[in-house]
Amino acid sequence: MSVSTSPLANQSGEHTSWPEYLASYESLVQHFRAQLEGLSTSQKGQRFARLVQRLLPQTDIGANYLLPEISATFSNDEGVDLVADAKIGPGVLYTQAKLWLDRVDDFDSVLSKFEAYLTKYHTDTGTSQYRLTFDDQSVSFSIVTLSKLKNVIQKYTAKQFSSRPFYDQLCSKGRLHIVDGSDIFALLRGAYLKLGELPRTLTVPLAGEPLHKDNVYMGIISSQTLKALYSEFGDALFFENVRDFLDPTKTRERTGRTTPNLEIIRTVTTEPHALLSRNNGIVFRAEMIEFEKPDVLRLIRGSIVNGCQTTMCVVLHSTEECFVPVKLVQTDNAWDVAKAANYQNSVNDIDLELARHLRPQVVKRAANISGVKIDDGKESAFQIIDSIYEQRVAYQETRLIYIGLFSRQPNNLYASNYTEINGDLISRFYQEDRYGNDLFETLFGLQGACQEALADAQQTFGNTQYSGMFDRYYKDDSPTYRCFVGILALCGAVKTNVAEHNTNPEQEFSRMKNFIADAARLLRDDRPRFRVYYRLALKIWMSLMIDAGGDEQEIRQLMNLQSRKADFSLMFKKLCLEADVAESLTRKD
Repeated sequence: MSVSTSPLANQSGEHTSWPEYLASYESLVQHFRAQLEGLSTSQKGQRFARLVQRLLPQTDIGANYLLPEISATFSNDEGVDLVADAKIGPGVLYTQAKLWLDRVDDFDSVLSKFEAYLTKYHTDTGTSQYRLTFDDQSVSFSIVTLSKLKNVIQKYTAKQFSSRPFYDQLCSKGRLHIVDGSDIFALLRGAYLKLGELPRTLTVPLAGEPLHKDNVYMGIISSQTLKALYSEFGDALFFENVRDFLDPTKTRERTGRTTPNLEIIRTVTTEPHALLSRNNGIVFRAEMIEFEKPDVLRLIRGSIVNGCQTTMCVVLHSTEECFVPVKLVQTDNAWDVAKAANYQNSVNDIDLELARHLRPQVVKRAANISGVKIDDGKESAFQIIDSIYEQRVAYQETRLIYIGLFSRQPNNLYASNYTEINGDLISRFYQEDRYGNDLFETLFGLQGACQEALADAQQTFGNTQYSGMFDRYYKDDSPTYRCFVGILALCGAVKTNVAEHNTNPEQEFSRMKNFIADAARLLRDDRPRFRVYYRLALKIWMSLMIDAGGDEQEIRQLMNLQSRKADFSLMFKKLCLEADVAESLTRKD
């Protein structure tokens, strides 16, 4: 692997070696220039726009929107390169993807085009489907560039450009979002750090000597220490935390609803001295804890198992020093600590039930072990960003497949009801395979096979008499349908109905173990067979939707409900019937 020749020293004196393109922002810029060398200006713009299409979902603002689509007016330069619809409610995000934006006049030009676009498409006489006024909070804009914009914006705001009133309005309403080179660089570094390994050593200074009893240390930690730890380790600090951070200032909350995170932010920003008395604190877990000084602890292979939300609220929003309680536990069993600590918070029951074996960090570790990883310094940064995007999508699909396979009925991947999960069966798998490597091999194999089969199926089922009503099936934001069909196809291909459970726990474990092994072999050695069954399974699912009746609009609206209540065992029998006919047609009489 290609690495920086000047690695960064961390607190413990160890070094973190970065790939060459992540050694510095300047190195990343040179890397992009090299990747784009020889392309025309138009080709460079198009390639960067495709990169931004995958990059935006990784940002806080992009998380609120569906995967952006390249604008139909891209080549006409109306100032909007990508368009993304909101995930919840009406709303649209318009994005200008500009590889370099170094001049103040160019920045003004982007904003002028945004203003013209808004006038053209969001007025009573405009042509947009949204018909929104400027004051409607549902219209937002973003600028994504590899240039650093801090100095450009400072110069811009020091003068009165024609677009300045429009800029001020957008900023005052929180509807202009900037993702510049510094953000892209930080995003890539953060992803690199969070590939699936615990920090080897954490040095944690406390505000005073901790109380110490048995394997537990109790103390107080400052905001400066939390910021320093996060600056060094990034999201790897939360490798064993149940959930990732959701910044409520950059994600949509239900109307009239407050959240613990918003309350933490209000305290941090308006009454920082009160945080210590109001917050429940942060929990660290480490394999070993040692005193480096009376008020400084050294954690070997440690991380935060509860407190990601508090930590990130402090890191992102505190300007004055504040303090929170901290508990540090020395134990080999991170999950017992994490599960107990998270019961006090609003973690979804199913995520808490599954988090011991299934959370984003664990999936990334399994991906690394399986060779699905992002750590080859010879790769292009363009490929890296694609891989980051694909890993996020892959985690969503992994979670759904996991739920579907280990629920009483695979349909539970739609409802995600934790009471339907067979936790005892899951535990049996991990008794024999600590990290679930065999299980994840099958999950990753099924994901890959489904991706291969998807394009094939889209060509097969292209008749305009019905194809339009199933457009949603092929979109990235609709993984539940694809995962359900994928599980059905896999069951048919290995001739095992996962919904037919054995009441004897030992026999059920043996049955599912054989199913996983058979599935792994099929997905590794006979992908063509899986693709045949995928087409047949998709046909059965589509037929079920059509048979529900109604026009195309009604079918689209009821698709989720019909899938939830579908009889999986009956669909499995129909799949076997279809497969027998298909196989008979290939035999010579």
